[in-house]
Amino acid sequence: MKIGINAYNFKFPSGGLGQYLIHLANTLIEIDPQNEYVLLSPDSNVPEGFHHPLLHSAHAVPAWAEQNEKIKHFIWEQWCSPVAAQQAKADIFHHPFLSMPLFPRVPTILTLPDAMYYLLPEYRSLSKVSRRPRMQAICKKAAMVITLSNHAKQEIMDVTDLPPERVRVTYLAAGDNCHPILDPCLRAEARARYGLGERYIFYIGNLDKRKNVPQLVRAFAQLYHRLGDPNLQLFIACDTDKQNGPLYPDPRLVAAELGITDRVICRFVEERDKAAIFSGAEVFVYPSRHEGFGLPPLEAMKCGAPVICSNRTSLPEVVGDAALTLDPDDTQALVDAMHGVLTNQTLQADLRERSLKRAELFSWHKTAVETIAAYEEVFVRSRR
Repeated sequence: MKIGINAYNFKFPSGGLGQYLIHLANTLIEIDPQNEYVLLSPDSNVPEGFHHPLLHSAHAVPAWAEQNEKIKHFIWEQWCSPVAAQQAKADIFHHPFLSMPLFPRVPTILTLPDAMYYLLPEYRSLSKVSRRPRMQAICKKAAMVITLSNHAKQEIMDVTDLPPERVRVTYLAAGDNCHPILDPCLRAEARARYGLGERYIFYIGNLDKRKNVPQLVRAFAQLYHRLGDPNLQLFIACDTDKQNGPLYPDPRLVAAELGITDRVICRFVEERDKAAIFSGAEVFVYPSRHEGFGLPPLEAMKCGAPVICSNRTSLPEVVGDAALTLDPDDTQALVDAMHGVLTNQTLQADLRERSLKRAELFSWHKTAVETIAAYEEVFVRSRR
């Protein structure tokens, strides 16, 4: 088979879909010498972390569309990418993010992380609601939909009425850059770059409302006063400059209202420092209300961090019995869980051990093998 992969999200390598594309493409090319892979994109940029000089800029968008990123994306996705796949003589075309052409020219597989925008009230603006019929049409045009958890699969079937055999689950995995950092000097160097002391609670992810980050700040404030530890910090790893507006509540405002501004650090974390920051955390906390998968808790586990997370949507699938799970809207439960981990060294050590064992169940090799199986199934079906 010749498999085309839409590499548009190479433009956004630090985002979740960008990371999915990089890790999946790297692994597919490494483990599968039988099939030919061609990465299709309107640009020639190759991000750091992608190891193979394979980008094939097959079909640039018209010059007039270059002036606006949203227009460029739409034109590439709907018109240029299917032509590029056809010209590349691809047998299968994989769109590893959210959407795909309404009129594909070769059998096309779509990766859809979840159906969040059509289910959560705060995300159902008029523009999103109007896109629901389009999403249903796109999913019906897809030869197969790949999603990231059984919970997300059920959501997608509920929204699109697709039969179960048309939706395939392939779990994500943490990257090789996530591993325990035991060297105290390396941990100290990473902490120093972000103004961290030795005792901190860690969160990494977006700031959109479903992530529930203000709740974490409120719970941390109670915990801070309860413990009376002047050195305890909350580190929220995010990019506040790129996330603003009503759907992105600023946790710094909550910290200011509660008088703990000096205890809460909000900064973007570089990839090179993530493993050390995960490894040194007293506990990693992820109080999200809705996830299609939930990669950050798994990354934390692969680094051996104790994890507390929400008991909603896909997260129990990811963490199993290796984390403390709770109602993300129960402030007292979150305070008590963090207090328990910080004051009970036996519990903390047990959670660290469970984290490492749980993370071993997920790998990009397994994800790639299951993705190849989806390609083969679609290819065989297209030849009937």
